[in-house]
Amino acid sequence: MSQAAVKAKVSEAGYKGGFSIKDVSLQVGYGEALIITGRSGSGKSTLLKSLLGLIRLSRNGYFRGEVMVSGINPYREKPEKIFQIIGYIPQDPWYGVLGHTVETEYCLSFSVLGLQCNPSRLNIYGLGRLRNHITYGLSAGQIQRLLWASNIDKGGKVLFMDEPGVYIDEQGKKEFINLVKKHLENGGSAIIVDHDPLLWAPLSPKLLVLENGRTVYKGTFREDKVPSPPKGSFTSKTVRNRRNDVLLIADNIWYSYPGQKPVLKGVSITAGKGEIIGITGSNGAGKSTLLKILAGIYKPPKGTVMRKGKTILIPENPLLYFSGATIKEELELACRRDCNEEKIMAVAEEFGIKHILEKPLAETSSGERRRAALASAFLAGYDVLLFDEPSGGLDNYIVQNVIDSILAAAKKGKAIVIASHDKRLHGIYDKTCVIEGGMLKCK
Repeated sequence: MSQAAVKAKVSEAGYKGGFSIKDVSLQVGYGEALIITGRSGSGKSTLLKSLLGLIRLSRNGYFRGEVMVSGINPYREKPEKIFQIIGYIPQDPWYGVLGHTVETEYCLSFSVLGLQCNPSRLNIYGLGRLRNHITYGLSAGQIQRLLWASNIDKGGKVLFMDEPGVYIDEQGKKEFINLVKKHLENGGSAIIVDHDPLLWAPLSPKLLVLENGRTVYKGTFREDKVPSPPKGSFTSKTVRNRRNDVLLIADNIWYSYPGQKPVLKGVSITAGKGEIIGITGSNGAGKSTLLKILAGIYKPPKGTVMRKGKTILIPENPLLYFSGATIKEELELACRRDCNEEKIMAVAEEFGIKHILEKPLAETSSGERRRAALASAFLAGYDVLLFDEPSGGLDNYIVQNVIDSILAAAKKGKAIVIASHDKRLHGIYDKTCVIEGGMLKCK
């Protein structure tokens, strides 16, 4: 295979006894970007891991074909050599961080390569004030920014990114597109998996569309080749009888992380039966922190939270939510004695996970885990549902299913609070609250 930034012919790759992709080929030159898209479960992340040589590190993972990245074969080359030429941002950003603080994480890549680190460049990525912040306390969006910084600045020619903007606010997405554009102008290349390829149209990228592990389109970027959303907008399709019964009250909440300035300053919010509240704000504004306080995970030093009924939080990382070993076991645990096999199957069908019920949760994709967590929460019968980025990494079809289920839960009198950057959810909010400067404003 001749020299190119990335050139691959994948005869077959995937997981023995499970999902596989077949007959996928691609070529990306220096200065070019390729966007890989398709519906949830179409094989996008599997393809990316195959190109990186990571698929064989997964349980039962296998690869047959040829891959060359900047003239080397990632299946035969030493890891340190591969690390020099590529940058990789995984779909679950928390799995890409090793350092204790923002600065140590950023400088880690440079130390591995024997390069000098300049932490002041963290300002470019909106992380300058968090230089000494522990990485554990970062939001998912801040972690993604940190991965951008370390992967771009260490000088790898080829960037591989799996849903790199899922947890990023709108301004941050624009900034990142400009960063990738500069990377391409400097002779680098990028392969980006994204359920929203239109975001990258300004780069005039190549486009690869997958469906059930097969290529259905490969060529220049064409909007008409992008999988279309279902008819109608992402808005309420049901009439809900919102009641005055309040299920959740938070009053004058203050909170700060050790050694940091307050992230929440006198925040108050209420949620009643049948009400859907959306919480937005920039990365690091305190959205996830507020949800954890509402759920009782964090205890605020000042302020009170009162809950009526059972409350559950579905976090940004769904693996933190699960108790079962497989998806089916998780749904059965959620049901307890309140539902039968027929109801479990109906919910599994609704969330698009019926075909993977026996799959171990540790082997599921990010999108599959998120759908399983949402299905489990709806089955369990909680009174207050707190969702942190429930649509992250999901295609329009699955998001519509999620919206329909959220609306159905609200119609049954559940109180629902959603923290998200996703504009597709805005149409279902009864009230939208914005966190800015530690304060919450609702309208």
